Amino acid sequence: MKCTHCQVDVLYKERADGKCPKCKHTFAFEPRKGDKFTDGAFKAAIERVSSRGTVKWTRDHLYYDLVKRSAKSGKVALALAFIAFLLTLLGFVAPPVFFPAAVFWIFALVQIPWSVARLTPEDFNTLWSRWLAAHGEPEALIVRKALPASRPARALPSDIEEYSFDRAVITDRPETVDLLLANNFHFENNCAVLSINGYPPEVFETVRAMLKKNPKLVVYAVHDATVEGCLLAPRLAKSPEWFQGSARIVDVGLSPRQAKPFKGSFQHADGSAEPSPLLSSADNAWLARYSLSLAVIPPEQLIKRLFRAMSVAPPAALSSADDSEGDVVVGTTGVLYLHDGSLSTEASASDGGGDSFG
Repeated sequence: MKCTHCQVDVLYKERADGKCPKCKHTFAFEPRKGDKFTDGAFKAAIERVSSRGTVKWTRDHLYYDLVKRSAKSGKVALALAFIAFLLTLLGFVAPPVFFPAAVFWIFALVQIPWSVARLTPEDFNTLWSRWLAAHGEPEALIVRKALPASRPARALPSDIEEYSFDRAVITDRPETVDLLLANNFHFENNCAVLSINGYPPEVFETVRAMLKKNPKLVVYAVHDATVEGCLLAPRLAKSPEWFQGSARIVDVGLSPRQAKPFKGSFQHADGSAEPSPLLSSADNAWLARYSLSLAVIPPEQLIKRLFRAMSVAPPAALSSADDSEGDVVVGTTGVLYLHDGSLSTEASASDGGGDSFG
């Protein structure tokens, strides 16, 4: 196993004390003792989610990168076991080998992540703690600072009507706001970024008031594939506290219909959310079983895909006749576009804008 500090290959007997014999740095993991990852594999995952240190990221992004690696290793195990099983049936492998080959194939079949993530959040937390103890906090990691229990909102300027944004990104979770702000998405795209639940608290009410005064506003709803997330766009369009009748809402979040490319990274639904009449029966059925976090998309890709979605201006108006597949709702709330799908497909370097990471 290679030391991530001095790059020396260290034999198992040479690292019996858990340290590199040359530089004396501690190894976080030991595959010979059952750990799923080596220090090198964990470091490579950090380099992937941070795009080699150029993009800020959260722990959730690292978790889902490791989930995808676990899924790939499981598929390889299944493929090898299935080949052995077929060779046995065809007579190319001696009969005594049949039983262990069959057992191996069945075991791999049980382990393969058809839908839900093999690496649990609890197991990841253990791995993360061990990495921090051995190597310290990685660069470009987003760590939210604790806010005071009560913090007064900033006073609304008297000339607020003179300032506003024509675009806003509203999310279902503060973590997504942290990601976009930390990577200067709001600055590069001249847009506001808020979460539905009042984050960031010190500017939330001020910025929301600014947005509500702009009749040209286009709002992009970014969310997880959960019941609450999938209802974010309708909530923004219908709520008087938000943009009822005053803005166009474009849903660019994840939905069950876009979940297939991320199979193997699903989480079990917690069962607390009730089915919604605003969602299709197929979506409600999927959401009753699973959820999918936006963090499954690497930070650089999320930024590029969101930029791509915001680069295509929605039509100024649509008629109800255009609602052929139930993806557009037209009424007193303005025009609401559902399930845009922009976040579920790969973005190229050209999709990141002039100052992109591509």
